[in-house]
Amino acid sequence: MTRVKGLGVAPTLILPLDAVTQTFGLLGVRRSGKSNTAAVMAEEMSDAVLPWVAIDPKGDWWGLRSSADGKGAGLPVPIFGGLHGDMPLTPESGRLMAELIVEHNLTCVLDVSRFSKTQRAHFLTDFALRLYELHQADPQPRHVFLEEADRLIPQRVTSDMAPCVGAWSDLVRLGGAFGLGVTLISQRSAVVNKDVLTQVETMIAMRTTSPQDRKAIHDWMEHHAIAAEIVDSLPSLASGEAWVSSSYWLTGHGQEAIQRVRFRQRKTFDSGATPAIGRQRRVATLADIDLGALEGRMTAVIEKAARDDPARLRRRITELERQIAKARPGDAGEVARLTAENRDLAVQLSEARARPAERVEVPVFGPGDIAALEQHITGARDVAGTLELVLSRATTLAAQPPAPAVPRLAPPPAAAEPAGPPAARADGDGDGKLGKAERRVLAVLVQFPEGRTRQQLAVLSGYSPTSLRNPLGRLRTLGLAGKGDPIMITDAGRDAIGDDYEPLPAGPALVSHWMSVLGKAERTVLAIFLDAWPGPVSRPELAERSGYSETSLRNPLGRLRTLELVHDWTADETLAAAARETTGA
Repeated sequence: MTRVKGLGVAPTLILPLDAVTQTFGLLGVRRSGKSNTAAVMAEEMSDAVLPWVAIDPKGDWWGLRSSADGKGAGLPVPIFGGLHGDMPLTPESGRLMAELIVEHNLTCVLDVSRFSKTQRAHFLTDFALRLYELHQADPQPRHVFLEEADRLIPQRVTSDMAPCVGAWSDLVRLGGAFGLGVTLISQRSAVVNKDVLTQVETMIAMRTTSPQDRKAIHDWMEHHAIAAEIVDSLPSLASGEAWVSSSYWLTGHGQEAIQRVRFRQRKTFDSGATPAIGRQRRVATLADIDLGALEGRMTAVIEKAARDDPARLRRRITELERQIAKARPGDAGEVARLTAENRDLAVQLSEARARPAERVEVPVFGPGDIAALEQHITGARDVAGTLELVLSRATTLAAQPPAPAVPRLAPPPAAAEPAGPPAARADGDGDGKLGKAERRVLAVLVQFPEGRTRQQLAVLSGYSPTSLRNPLGRLRTLGLAGKGDPIMITDAGRDAIGDDYEPLPAGPALVSHWMSVLGKAERTVLAIFLDAWPGPVSRPELAERSGYSETSLRNPLGRLRTLELVHDWTADETLAAAARETTGA
């Protein structure tokens, strides 16, 4: 097999093979040649055996499976979802698809064109977060083509799109360190989220007519002396023609930093071409896919995902600890039952050693009783070892003689008291139903039986300390949370929440959450504080690094302090630890 030396995307441009891990902005109006250019890049990567994934909200990437004339086979690329999918795609399968793609090094098309806006955002958020986590754990080259980037990571971020924008922002900004490259494709460059677009390393600017869209390209290219000339020429570019600009990547490979090229025509079927009036609808022959092997791979990944689901395992461990904590010395039969029932869990957790870091609480057993949970293990890959420790200590506890009974005086009869508040239910039935904030607080507390301070609770739950006042007061009134600091969940609180909760965001997810709900100035300032932690950042230094004046920093600093994400001149410790987990620092 002849070794491919580069990606021949144009007669005058051969992209280096490490393009698979680079970031590109592919911008231009309709029919300027964007889809053809993206298909050419995908074809070249396939020829070089470089894996890629296309996120297709338009439903026209299936043409890669057929030859240009539609009469022969194209690339044997499986398609998930859409009208031409080999296998269906569901809005809940984002994590699953990321695991399938990474585990089997799969090149494929994810057609999300049949999803609603909400379903698409849900799928893409889960997919981006999980793909990033897997590449952190095992870096490897892979490229992601993101069509309609202006719709999926827009400049104007609504609350329902905030998690999606945050997840893709992290993937574009940090993914290159773990082998992830991305091509953002859009006909509306002015509408693509600027915090994401600015992270692009190479710009491919095709015909663009709107002044707003040309300004966005000019802002990206302004470091070039001929930026104005380039932007002025954009409306007159022919279809397939583009300015390719790279500040340092192409020059590092001996090529010009900026060049005007015409991309070659794709070798596969142009399934996105505008239908011509009076012409018969074109039909394409698709390359065969080994569906049996693909289904086998999916089945294996689905079974593994169900077996190793971190949320399920964490809930099971919490329940196990809770049951053992109720045991007393001498309860050998009870502890033996718990141990036997959870042997299968031990096997599952032993297989989780290679998974990303999990968080588990370990109970400590004293000679006469079981103390409260003593420590919180963060970054424990060996979750099985933790469970073995739990079971070992439980066995030791069972072998101890029963503690002597302590005689107690009967309390004097008490006067009848009015009935207390109705028991709260996590499902929202009855007068004691829990709202979203109460459930979120309980979800935090149930995963930290040793309690959390109000400040930690605010950061972990995603609410400000002020907005926690009412839900926390209600939980205490209902007897679901204790008073004092740290705040601890009660037995009634555990019964109320049960196992109906999502695991807490941690690491990338926690940082992404806060970055997605903050304004641009707050995000910029917080990133500087997190980068400097555990050291402080002075006001002059903050102004210099952020590009804001000391006066204009007053409001974003005040908001970050109100949210307790920054204390004086230092980042919050809980969030900083999550940021360190994100970057691997």
